[in-house]
Amino acid sequence: MSTGVKILIGLAIAIVALGVTCVGGTLAFGFWVAAQVPEGITLQLDYPDNVVVGDKFDVTITIQNLLDQPRTLVDLDFYNPILDGVSIVSASPKPSADDEDSVFGMRTMSYNSPIPAEGQLVIILTMTAEEAGHFSGDVDVSIDKLLSIYSTTQTIVIEE
Repeated sequence: MSTGVKILIGLAIAIVALGVTCVGGTLAFGFWVAAQVPEGITLQLDYPDNVVVGDKFDVTITIQNLLDQPRTLVDLDFYNPILDGVSIVSASPKPSADDEDSVFGMRTMSYNSPIPAEGQLVIILTMTAEEAGHFSGDVDVSIDKLLSIYSTTQTIVIEE
């Protein structure tokens, strides 16, 4: 067997090994993140079933802490395209930081706000409907640390 063939076989084995390692690592990271769902937290979003382009409307986000110890809301994340048809006019309480633009398909509003033991934190976002359509995406809250995530998929329906 020539040296060139041996090199090609070695490269093929190395590429296969690298591919298996990358896929395995990605799956392991996904399982690890999924296992980090915060205990004792519920998340509810309330908003109108249908809004019309130009309407202002409120999205009420209620984060309930069922445990007898205080928790912290670190971040509130919106994944595209849920915010594509709206603009956020205001947030109450105001986030400590808001990237305001979608970065890597996600808009992050940082809070670092306490959620009392056996209590709740309510955030009200006032939005304006900008474009007609069905806009779905994940809404995540990070509790106590960045990779402790409670996630839900939501759809905002905007009519002409």
